[in-house]
Amino acid sequence: MSNTGRPEPQRLAKRLAAQLPCSRSDAERYIARGWVRVDGKVVEEPMERVRDEQVVTLDPKARLESLASVTLIWHKPAGHVLPDAPFLPDDVAARWFAPDQRFPGDRSGVRPLKAHRHKLLAVAPLGELASGLMVFTQNPGVARKMTEDATQLEHEWLAEVAADPALEDEERRDEVLRSLGKPAFFDGWAVPTARASWQSELRLRLAIKGNRPGQVAHLCERAGLQLTSLRRLRLGRIALAGLPVGQWRYLMPYERF
Repeated sequence: MSNTGRPEPQRLAKRLAAQLPCSRSDAERYIARGWVRVDGKVVEEPMERVRDEQVVTLDPKARLESLASVTLIWHKPAGHVLPDAPFLPDDVAARWFAPDQRFPGDRSGVRPLKAHRHKLLAVAPLGELASGLMVFTQNPGVARKMTEDATQLEHEWLAEVAADPALEDEERRDEVLRSLGKPAFFDGWAVPTARASWQSELRLRLAIKGNRPGQVAHLCERAGLQLTSLRRLRLGRIALAGLPVGQWRYLMPYERF
């Protein structure tokens, strides 16, 4: 009881457990899975304090099944720096994967939850200046697959290069493609050859297995080009496919890298 004589607000999980009734742990699971509303608004924090006069409701569709791990596909904007940590910090994930940034064309049917932004691991990360397809996952199987098969996973890139009058010559352009297609050593490793084609006078499309940081810039430099921007279009069999810059979606159950 407070000094005013009114009951103190209580934790939402305690209130829900008494109201249903159910165990406190089941109440916490309902809340964390987004099945509980307070005054009509979904609340996902079991520790949230509620007053007696507030209305707490449980969605009629509520289930206590285990919370499935998710994988998120994101169109990373250039200039975004990945934190130096094993998992994406929750506050960063909350900004990058906010509900209003979700791709309207997401057909997964998954209800976005705060829990989906916890312990997200970046696989095949991009550097600060690069943009394009990035993958974050909670699924150990996806993370293991992307790690174990990293050298065999093909990455498709769109590379912009600095203007050079020599590139107006078709023979010079063919020479660049031959250079990009040659075996290379980079950072002490033999890196796979690139399949490359010109998309315009200053734009190249490349497909390369593996993703050693700086690999594309190295190949361009070896070919006498200065890389000005880099965007990943595809990772394995997963492509950007119209995903706008800064937006994200859930990986569909049938999609495989």
